[in-house]
Amino acid sequence: MTELRNALNKVSDIKQKQLSNLEISGEKVLGQIQTIRRDVNKAFDDLEAHTVAELDKMKSSKERQVHADVRTIRDTMDHVQKMLDDINEGKHKGESSAFISFKKGEEILTQGQSILQTMEMTTEVQLAFQPYIGILDYLAALTKLGELSCTSGSSPALPGPDHTFVKENETQYNTCHGKEETSIYAICVLPNGQTLLADKWNCSLKLLNDKFTIISSHNLGKTPSSMCYVGNSEVAVALIDDNSKCTIQYIRVTDGGFEYTEARQLDHVCSSMAWHDDRLFVLSSNTLYLYSTRKSEVIVLHKLNNSDTYNYMKRCAVSPDGTRIFISHAHHRTLTTLNLDGTVLHTFTDPEMQVPSAIHVSPAGHVFVGCLNGTVLQVSSDGTLKLTTITGSERTRRGIRSLCYNTNTGNLVVGFQDGKDITVIKIK
Repeated sequence: MTELRNALNKVSDIKQKQLSNLEISGEKVLGQIQTIRRDVNKAFDDLEAHTVAELDKMKSSKERQVHADVRTIRDTMDHVQKMLDDINEGKHKGESSAFISFKKGEEILTQGQSILQTMEMTTEVQLAFQPYIGILDYLAALTKLGELSCTSGSSPALPGPDHTFVKENETQYNTCHGKEETSIYAICVLPNGQTLLADKWNCSLKLLNDKFTIISSHNLGKTPSSMCYVGNSEVAVALIDDNSKCTIQYIRVTDGGFEYTEARQLDHVCSSMAWHDDRLFVLSSNTLYLYSTRKSEVIVLHKLNNSDTYNYMKRCAVSPDGTRIFISHAHHRTLTTLNLDGTVLHTFTDPEMQVPSAIHVSPAGHVFVGCLNGTVLQVSSDGTLKLTTITGSERTRRGIRSLCYNTNTGNLVVGFQDGKDITVIKIK
């Protein structure tokens, strides 16, 4: 019976890893599909731009020709009129003068006849367009953007949730417009590989490409305190209304920019959020709430003792299977692990964990903790022990406020309280 139980536990672990791999690979494929769509859109935008440019060129050329013809006709008519006026006024009396007038008139008549013979005499001058029907036929014959498949055992295994990472290098990337400074309170990696930053000081979202260059910015109008990815290229952003309330604004990131979908008013502040299976975990200073998107119900999962002035919670994250919630306590310098009913499973502390101000759990279950002193730790997937110190407090850059690990690239993106850049740490 013991062997059977162990075997079933092993199979259960494998199935959990399969679910995690399906989630990660599904997001990656979605990103590839969106990239293809973006490339197709760009290709059609380029085709349209080139066609319109040719139309403008053709139209301008024809207009210049018509305007030149009009000027020539008017000049010739002026000459004819002057000649007629001279004749009527008797200015060409005498044999010599009459001969000169005759020759000039003959020249004008020849020029006029030439104009009448060479210029277009129809008013039906139109521009026309004949589309390449083959493009539409080809698109109509397609049913999808590519072939999908599901394989087992052939792909390289993703590192397990307790795989201990090693830092290879780190690079800084500017995230400012001009002379402004930023305060990056949240980071999300989108399925297409782009990175989204929530800039608290500038009340904005900033979209970075895979080279960490700003490609788009959006003014939120209010201060963002947190952000989390909710699927389908959509994020939930907590916007501060006043000192006691906030709004959760759902925003879809599209090729054209940022599309607002829905919003939810909360009667409390929000310092951090996490999303799992249509449920939004919202952390205030002393309470962890669970909001259901399918129902209007709100559940209080965990509440601190209000008698301790310094006992407040800073950040939260949820495990990929939704069974564990991680909460950092800034003053007490601890990481608390809860189960789904709010029961405390474990409280972790470490001398290096000085004021934990950022938590991130990767899609594979890796737990990262960033601290105000610049330290980044990796903690076991159950939140019970430190696996490694990725960066220590000897770093000159302090004030970590956000973390996000990109499973596909092996990059750990770090945002800070102030400054002009983010740090991207390559880990393996």
